[in-house]
Amino acid sequence: MNNFKHYFFIFFVFVFLNPTFGSESFEVIELHSSNVDLIPNYKGDPPLKNLKFLSGLEIKGNHFKFGGLSGLVLSSNFDFFSVSDKGYWIKGKLDFNKEFKLKSLSNVTMGYLKDENNVPFNHKSNSDAESIEIYNDKFIISFERNHRVLSYDSLNSNSETLINFNQLSHLPNNGGIESMSPLKDSSLLLLSEDLVIGNDKLVGFRFYNHEMEQLLFKKTGTYKPTDIASLPSGDLLLLERSFTPIKGASAKISLIKFDDLFSKSLIEPIHLDTISPPMTVDNFEGISYLSLKNGGYHIFILSDDNYRSTQRTLLMQFYWDGKV
Repeated sequence: MNNFKHYFFIFFVFVFLNPTFGSESFEVIELHSSNVDLIPNYKGDPPLKNLKFLSGLEIKGNHFKFGGLSGLVLSSNFDFFSVSDKGYWIKGKLDFNKEFKLKSLSNVTMGYLKDENNVPFNHKSNSDAESIEIYNDKFIISFERNHRVLSYDSLNSNSETLINFNQLSHLPNNGGIESMSPLKDSSLLLLSEDLVIGNDKLVGFRFYNHEMEQLLFKKTGTYKPTDIASLPSGDLLLLERSFTPIKGASAKISLIKFDDLFSKSLIEPIHLDTISPPMTVDNFEGISYLSLKNGGYHIFILSDDNYRSTQRTLLMQFYWDGKV
């Protein structure tokens, strides 16, 4: 018994003096993915205007912390990165079949997002991560409630503040920076979820040289931006979601022209397609792409299940020829 007390005391002191104990990355084993159609039992190509549906997965992880995913970043070697609104990061690999259709995920790991002292966030007001991007060779992650954008050398490292709360304090508590993406002029575009002027003008920002320039975007009905991704041309893919009790969930994919950010007082995205019932749809909050040699793109959208049994984590793949 005395030996037990001795070792327990050593363990207690170690944990107390080491606030990062237990915060290492952890592997998500037994990750299950099953194929989903855009429209179940539908014959022929789904009725899309500019996109072609290629593949879809419903993803389930065995770890209770898996879920709530927001934002999506893909690399050219098929690595993917996302964040959870409970303060976790996730990364892994996309696996494709011979027709280059998404078939599964592999090498999936998760970990805790940490503050500047390398300590995991422990409260919802600090850990509500909504978007992830790569900017100046670092990961940047936006948070709402305690609005800020943090920078990470690696997802396992401590954070540094890129944009602080004072620069974003006028944003709604649960409607902050849901979308952000680097621009080709080395600035950063950020879109708020719920800051609206005059019912139809959504407020966004261009961050450059530590200054915030306000931009206005045309808002469409009940749709709210959830993620953006910069294309090689400088134009941007915009993902928006809508939910109403009567119509349910829907998602809209549009194109923002880079030049419009500098030439128009009200920026109006170009609509590409809408994903709505009877199509398979959920709370889509992440968009990214892979470039193809023919000038086209494989576009991927990821849904946030909000840790609810009535929702799903979906990853859908579409082809777009790059034309509008």
